[in-house]
Amino acid sequence: MTVTGDEGHRRKDPAGPAGSREPAGAGVPPEAAWPRVQAPAPDQGPVQGKEAVLPSAMAGGGDDGAPDLWAPPGWIYIVDGGPGDPGLVTVRASRILQAAEVVVADPGLEAVVEAWRSPTAALWVVPSPAAAVSASVPLPLHLQAAGRLPPQHLPQRLARWARAGLRVVRLVRGGLPGGEMEALVAAGVGLIPVPWPGRLAAPGGGPAPGEAPAPGGPGGAAAAAAPPLPGPAGSGAAGAVAGAGSGEVPSGTGAPAAVAGWAAPPLAGWRVAVTRAPEQAVGLAELLRQLGATVVEIPLIGVEPAAGERELDRELESASGSWWVLTSGNGAAALARRLDALGRDARALAGARVAVVGEATRRFVRETLGLRPDLMPAEFTGARLWDELARRITPRQRVVWPRGDRAALAAARPVEAAGGDLRAPVVYRTVLRHDQAAVLVELLANRQVDVVTLASPSAAEALAGAAGPGGPGRFFRGDGQGDGAGRPRVVCIGPRTAQRAAALGLPVDGVPRRYTAAGLVAALLELKTAGGKA
Repeated sequence: MTVTGDEGHRRKDPAGPAGSREPAGAGVPPEAAWPRVQAPAPDQGPVQGKEAVLPSAMAGGGDDGAPDLWAPPGWIYIVDGGPGDPGLVTVRASRILQAAEVVVADPGLEAVVEAWRSPTAALWVVPSPAAAVSASVPLPLHLQAAGRLPPQHLPQRLARWARAGLRVVRLVRGGLPGGEMEALVAAGVGLIPVPWPGRLAAPGGGPAPGEAPAPGGPGGAAAAAAPPLPGPAGSGAAGAVAGAGSGEVPSGTGAPAAVAGWAAPPLAGWRVAVTRAPEQAVGLAELLRQLGATVVEIPLIGVEPAAGERELDRELESASGSWWVLTSGNGAAALARRLDALGRDARALAGARVAVVGEATRRFVRETLGLRPDLMPAEFTGARLWDELARRITPRQRVVWPRGDRAALAAARPVEAAGGDLRAPVVYRTVLRHDQAAVLVELLANRQVDVVTLASPSAAEALAGAAGPGGPGRFFRGDGQGDGAGRPRVVCIGPRTAQRAAALGLPVDGVPRRYTAAGLVAALLELKTAGGKA
């Protein structure tokens, strides 16, 4: 079954403050042979092996409803509050502050905290040198600060919070104080810089996506005046790609560099191709940019409504007593369109039960349809969903599955074997974007992409189809200096995508343990920190 959408998984820490979902196939190398993201022990530094967390405050953050993602456990954001005027904080900084669970702020940034911090986030204040030696200096009571956090206690405390999976922001003015960055790195904390526009330039010297000043104040001139900063030596970031959808590739740009008080982003120097459909790529692309990657958005597939969508009308006439199985946001969107076309709403499903494949589909169903699903498997795969549903249905109970044209009916065999009455109209079609695949092949041939991410077997097929008679493998050969040295890497969202890619001659360099967009990011971090240079 080929489905799309991000199935992020959220971990809760009881002591702290408030995918592709694919079954494995056969006939190609077993998934045990693929590189896997590993979760190190608690004291081994940033936990790249655990998937990125989707904060509830950032769900649906984009204008198109696509969720933003948070960095994996073990990483914290270093946000520059600028001169202290909340109107000058960047859009990215404001959204990160709104989603944070813990904010550790330097003095003088109270206005920024008050304007952008979530009311449920714990606030800790780093005292100034004068206040650090005197407990009589009052805390800003109107901000309800949890307390002071002296500089000498910062590294270990932040490391513990970050490794516990809490969303931590260190709010500073102008960069980390002397020695703090080194102490945090020594404590095993991964640092993601979110500088004020005048401090650190984006690739190419222009403002990075999301780095325009937030609404509500001036600052556009300051952002535009930020001087360009060259990429780090040997980063391979020269010639960063932009406008890939049109085939235009500007040159002479670089990745953000580490400057005084700032660390280079963890994925700086990597050009990552995101091949998902545009409406599903926004959150993934934004998180990759936060982590310093140059994102090349090349949608290898598209999604279109299918004629079978109207078959849902008959099922909605008497939905009571049935199960509705939603294995992607695309199926849920088709259901929402039919309800709207009929002039109805979620009440049409009164008495029915809803099963979803994972967290992102559940979130989409709640936000779009106002429904709370009755079943979501612990493992976000279609196979697990059908197995669990088969244990819940009664003989001859109607099961409605709005599916895509590439979703095989065989996936639902457990429900049919249990006596379910399966109705599976094709409500959307997956379209291969051959023109975009040709653009990606050209970029790969010119070594202008370092990593290709694949989120469905269809994307792998589109890439292979554009590669020509020699197959796609020839674009992923090394430079002869070692095993795969110097070649682009391929990271797949799950085992079925990986198996299809391998069968088509593509190398598979990583498969996350959770088959999600967030897992893809964790796999990229693992690959980068393990020295998997492209």
